[in-house]
Amino acid sequence: MWKWGSDKRLQLLRGYTGVLQNMHPAIGQSLLDHSKFFEEPFARLERSTPQIIMSIYDKNGELGKQIRDYHVDIKGKLRDGERYHSLNPETYWWAHATFVYRVILAQELFGTPFTHEEKDQIVREGVTWWDMYGLSERPVIDNYDDLIAYIDEMEDTVLERNETVDFALRTARVEPVKAPDGVPEAVWKVIWKPAMNSLIWLTIGTLNDKEREILDLEWTKKDQRRFNRIANVIRKVFTILPEDKRYMEPGRSLMIKNGMIRGKYKEPKKIEPYKPSGCPV
Repeated sequence: MWKWGSDKRLQLLRGYTGVLQNMHPAIGQSLLDHSKFFEEPFARLERSTPQIIMSIYDKNGELGKQIRDYHVDIKGKLRDGERYHSLNPETYWWAHATFVYRVILAQELFGTPFTHEEKDQIVREGVTWWDMYGLSERPVIDNYDDLIAYIDEMEDTVLERNETVDFALRTARVEPVKAPDGVPEAVWKVIWKPAMNSLIWLTIGTLNDKEREILDLEWTKKDQRRFNRIANVIRKVFTILPEDKRYMEPGRSLMIKNGMIRGKYKEPKKIEPYKPSGCPV
């Protein structure tokens, strides 16, 4: 997890993890109840992603507990009247499991697939990562086969199409959203529509057939051929990149410091605290 948890190809699966998490009724509802996600969807990712990545490398687990505590007050009622809380271990585990599986899926789609033994190791290390949050061990899964069975069961019995997911995959195509940090508004006004169409198309391509069926999303053989061509280009580009250019901070610098890869070390920037809205991060 130390190495692959900072692989830059994970950025291509930001949409995937967001959609999978938001398909959970409690997480989707929490964004409706507590979040600015609908006004500035990019901001949620830009605020939360650095802390989530950094928590992998936090030996003391303090950052994980800080992230956990951000969610204490995120609670409410589902449409059927059932109560939800973002720190419900089963709900939080689903979000965590998507982050763990994303590490495996990134290599399946855009790199060299892991062996079964390597997948088991990543899932086990995902449990170590989970322990940093200080939450119940009740929902924990510690091997790849059981993780896949769990995802299948969630798709069959829990995940749903809802307003939050529809916004991310449909509304955002036709209604402008706030520009990502660093993109001038004048530029965003020109590029937002093709940019959103491309991002959403890529996200749909990373979903499996069952997930697309739940969300009533069309994906043709032509789409798949185009996706495969793009994935092959990404795979080839990564093989020629200098090794230290393949990883995000802080993983890149920490791996250099520990002799895992070559490159110029620089002290990782301090991650500023953020106050999230919606559950979990």
